[in-house]
Amino acid sequence: MKKFLLTMTGSFLILSILWVVGIKYQLGAATASSRWVYDAYQHKIHAAQAVNTPRVLVVAGSNAMFGIDSGMLENFWQKPVINLAVNAGLGLPYILDVSRRIARPGDIILMPMEYALYLDAGKANSQVIDYVMARDLDYWRSLTRLQQLQYAAGLGPERWLHGLRHLPDSPVTSGTYGAHHLDARGDQTHSSPAERSAGDIAALKVAKAWDYGHRAATETGGWKLMENYAQWAKANNICVIAMPTVLLHHAKYDSDVEDQIFYTGLPARINKLGLEYLGKPRDFMYEESWFFDTDHHLQDWAREKHTAKLIALLQAREKTACDKQ
Repeated sequence: MKKFLLTMTGSFLILSILWVVGIKYQLGAATASSRWVYDAYQHKIHAAQAVNTPRVLVVAGSNAMFGIDSGMLENFWQKPVINLAVNAGLGLPYILDVSRRIARPGDIILMPMEYALYLDAGKANSQVIDYVMARDLDYWRSLTRLQQLQYAAGLGPERWLHGLRHLPDSPVTSGTYGAHHLDARGDQTHSSPAERSAGDIAALKVAKAWDYGHRAATETGGWKLMENYAQWAKANNICVIAMPTVLLHHAKYDSDVEDQIFYTGLPARINKLGLEYLGKPRDFMYEESWFFDTDHHLQDWAREKHTAKLIALLQAREKTACDKQ
């Protein structure tokens, strides 16, 4: 028994050392799974950096990449609009951090954040672990040692081995997602009804109703992260305007008590954190025919209708202290 325990302990230590060494060796090693997000971010970041005057930056997940017409917003605001939205799967901490690195005093941040992001307490998932370790070592170095260990612990064996292979890093040039389907402002293109595949249509048919109301009632969520973000924006003379995301309507959102409380109370809850919130979430829940391939991605014609509704809210809104810029 003693020999067995020593063997097991020795094996565990050897594997742990190999794992740590493997983590260090693959930091910055590109992965195919992170490439389309990297291409999209590079496209959007370069577009934002090319503008020297105050800008409007759209900060959210892919609902805004598909759902915002930045050209329409540019005509309304009479200042450059860059759509920084890429993928909600990267999580609230990372999405907010990217915007902090890009935003400058005098900017306006329009934030049609997915409801899931408000409920994100900050635990790293496989997607952001993959992306950060492969593509964003500045963010990796900003993490605490404990957070880095959590990232390392969350790296699955398949991804660990893939990172060690250092495969060729080719840009994404096909499929729905990637910089090849973004316009100059960062909006998604090729999202017309004619460009939907049978798989896109089938995916929407089985789209489930989300349980955000119950989660909001039982989880700590990302409310503190949002409060800190509001304080950062105020200290840096950056105006943040939060608005509803797009979402495929389900009857559950109207009948479930916890959902009713969540969607009705969200604007006031965001306001209490120090952020301005315009609109009512239920007014931006649309029928299936509006969507492209997921319950958060609009078709191109629906994007124009949705953006027009957002502009109507902006036109009706009272000016606040953060509008001085």
